[in-house]
Amino acid sequence: MDIDLKVLLTHYLRQLDNMLEQIPEESFSASLSDNMFSLAGNARIAANFALRGYCPLVGVKTVSFDLGNDDQNAVREQISATLDYLEGLPAVETLNKDVLLSEKAGFTELNLPQPEFLHHYIMPNFFFHISMVYAIAKSVGVDLGKADFDGYHSYPVGFSWLKP
Repeated sequence: MDIDLKVLLTHYLRQLDNMLEQIPEESFSASLSDNMFSLAGNARIAANFALRGYCPLVGVKTVSFDLGNDDQNAVREQISATLDYLEGLPAVETLNKDVLLSEKAGFTELNLPQPEFLHHYIMPNFFFHISMVYAIAKSVGVDLGKADFDGYHSYPVGFSWLKP
């Protein structure tokens, strides 16, 4: 594989945890609309997608460390346990287009070849839910920037592309 999947997932789970550390507890129940998951729910789902994607690729039973609680400590504990578990798993060396993986996507039963399972289903959903955490946090006034999301960008304090 041209990318170390474990490094990718753990990097963005750490970025997610860093964002959660900056978000006040009272914002964990916020959502973008009444029919969408809360900030905490999106963080929990993102952590679960990391394992829902990685475990089947290395042939181990998918586990979850979701404590079923939306408070900041519980969500961050889930991410920490997910990171610890991922670190102990073997590397994904290759993706085999002849191996189908099954997963439930809402009410749809998926049976996808490994490359499609990872690239078209797991990774978009993983990043979608992390993006929702970022968007909800921003919508309630948390001062996060692109560097908080990806860990690479850097801007001077007060910089804006939109305001001169």
